[in-house]
Amino acid sequence: MDDSNKAKRKRWAAQDKYDKENVETISFKTKKGARNRIKAAATATNQSTNGFIRSTLNAAVEAATGVPMEGEPGGAQ
Repeated sequence: MDDSNKAKRKRWAAQDKYDKENVETISFKTKKGARNRIKAAATATNQSTNGFIRSTLNAAVEAATGVPMEGEPGGAQ
């Protein structure tokens, strides 16, 4: 294994450790075609699909509970 592969494996291990300690995964199902509409909405707002979903959910959670889903009050991070 050359040095670049060792460096990649080290970065992957660090990312895996961070994810295990700080990240949760949520999976959901939608009707066919919804994914493309979500992606189009994200593109229209200059966000990644994941960022668009997170910011939209954060706004809905904050509106419903008064507390943001993630980050500091006032917005997603």
